[in-house]
This record gives sequence, structure tokens and C-alpha cells, in this order.
Amino acid sequence: MQKGFMLIELMIVVAIIGILAAIAIPAYQNYTTRAQVSEALNMASSYKGELIAIYGEGGTCPASVEMMGGGVSGLINSKYVQSVGLNTTYPGALCAFEFTFSSSGMNAGVAGKKLIFAMMNYSGSGSARWECASTEIRQLYLPSACKGI
Repeated sequence: MQKGFMLIELMIVVAIIGILAAIAIPAYQNYTTRAQVSEALNMASSYKGELIAIYGEGGTCPASVEMMGGGVSGLINSKYVQSVGLNTTYPGALCAFEFTFSSSGMNAGVAGKKLIFAMMNYSGSGSARWECASTEIRQLYLPSACKGI
């Protein structure tokens, strides 16, 4: 009677672990990158109410993020987002936020790149249609709310 494992059995186990790791590691990296990008959308949800209030009162976009309670020059205290600004060139938008991601501690697919979160229309009843997009970040890394836009 034999005790222990044969060499071929151990090699099969190592091969299976290698195949699983080859599949799991890229999937995990994509997941963590999407989580980094979604921080911008979480921040945008806190800015949305203030933007709607300002736009509803004056009918125009605020001149700067500072008018909405943002930090000086849009700099913020965030792990992944370096700054927030207003984008006045996004096609069809009434107002748009531009989130710039940090260059360090980020996946290379999003480091230093920008994500736009735009108010596309305003019905006057406090509701608006929002759109998010990026010409710099691959669709793979965008949260599901931004895909296909």
C-alpha cells in the first residue's frame, strides 16, 4: 500500500491552481479598477442635489465647484479622485462634472484620466437626466451606470 501522493498527482494539482490563477487575477484587477472609478460616481451623487438646487434657482450652471461647497480649485480629500471641476464643453450637457483620477495608487487604465458626469436636461421639478462617459477610460473599467453611453 502506497502512502502520500504521486508526482503526477501533484503536478495536476499545481496545473489546476495555475489555470485558476490565470483566470482569477485579471478578473480581480478589473473589479478593483471599476471600484476605483465608482468612487467618482459616489462623489457625483453628493454633488447632484446641490447642482440641481443652483440650476433650479438661477437657470445656469455654477461658475465653479467652490460655489457648490467643493474645495479650493476642486481639490478634494479622496483616495482615488484627485480633483473635481466643471466641464463646459460636454455635448448637450447643461452642467457637467469632470473627475480627474489620481496618478499614483491606481490601475494604469484609469490613472490620471478623466470621467465626465453630466446633467443632460432639467425638467424644473427637481429631476434631471444624468449621463456619465469617458473618452479616456475603456468601457471595461466603467461602472454599469456608465456602460453603453
